[in-house]
Amino acid sequence: MKRSVFIIIGAALVLILIAVWLYVLFFSSSVSNEEEQFANLDIENSDDPDYQAPEVEPETEPVVDVQANQPLRQLTTRPVAGFAEIQASTSTPKQVRYMEVGTGHIYSINLSSGQVERISATTITGAQKAAFSKDGMFVMIQAGFSSQKEFIVGEINPETNTLTNTKLAEPITSFSGTDDNQFLYSIQTNASTIGKLFNPTEFTNETIFTVPFREASIEWGSDVTDPHYVYPKTSRLLESFLYQIENGVATRMPVDGYGMSALGNKSSVVYSKQENNVYQTYQFNIDSGIVSEVPLTQIPEKCAMSDGELSVTICANTEYESTALLPDNWYAGEVPAADKLWEIGSAGDRATFLIDSEQASGRGLDITELQISEDMFNVYFTNQIDQTLWVYERIVNDVNQN
Repeated sequence: MKRSVFIIIGAALVLILIAVWLYVLFFSSSVSNEEEQFANLDIENSDDPDYQAPEVEPETEPVVDVQANQPLRQLTTRPVAGFAEIQASTSTPKQVRYMEVGTGHIYSINLSSGQVERISATTITGAQKAAFSKDGMFVMIQAGFSSQKEFIVGEINPETNTLTNTKLAEPITSFSGTDDNQFLYSIQTNASTIGKLFNPTEFTNETIFTVPFREASIEWGSDVTDPHYVYPKTSRLLESFLYQIENGVATRMPVDGYGMSALGNKSSVVYSKQENNVYQTYQFNIDSGIVSEVPLTQIPEKCAMSDGELSVTICANTEYESTALLPDNWYAGEVPAADKLWEIGSAGDRATFLIDSEQASGRGLDITELQISEDMFNVYFTNQIDQTLWVYERIVNDVNQN
């Protein structure tokens, strides 16, 4: 076919398309079918002089169901950066105070009524982690990640629902609130980790210990005078060891091994490590020096220990198909989340089943950041999958069976 024929056919097609477009533009719409050209949004006619907009119900604070006859309950639907149980006096109801991830807004849940109140609307952009003082009036915050992260201490102003913030110009790696309304935190140097105490009312700090390695994991005590436990960052391929820090003195504990991590209080230490491709958990009694094998595999980062003479240890674990890669595969998020809560006996050689989170909630939970209330009745934790806050009401009768 000749080239001129192709040109003629192409020009004809273009003219036809232009004609169709002009027809649609000028002749396909009319006043009579104008209503069909727009979606019906079901909005009332506001041109009516007698039209009144519907009344909008005033926004009310949400209420958490604290009366449900269930020991395991979800307290938030939004991710939480940090939380603490607060009770001003024995005559006032307990509250859970928490900070929201991202915004840094602070809320309080009344555990008697379930009422939720926002007590600080000051935005902390990129808030990721928070720790409260025992009275709930001060909070230490990490905002941002990596080289962009910064650390802030805020004081809550109840009358204005705001935070008065002060930035800390130090390379902080770990922090925690204390029972006397101060903050413990650590910083890195070229060859060591330094632990410090910060007083938010006087804006002063002091060094409380130094350990001779940089990459340190720290399990803080409830007070500066309590023992703190420090060990190198954990990997199943590296041998680790445990220091106890008390009154500024670092003592090497008889606890070590590959992939070792631990937590402890004044009387005992729970730790896990790799042995012949098996991840095993032990409890070390400090006073007697006796080591007991815990009957279940526990990741210490998924446990909490209370203080005092009647110490309680609560752990969350799942049914691991293989423990040869623990704890590294849990750090990497490769372990299925379907945790159960267990209570470890005081001798460490027995464990009492408390609750199956998947059966109770209808979905698997990866339980982390456990906290035991001062009266040891409530166990708080976050679901690492979505960072929501939960509570488990500990049943005393179950404990007595240990």
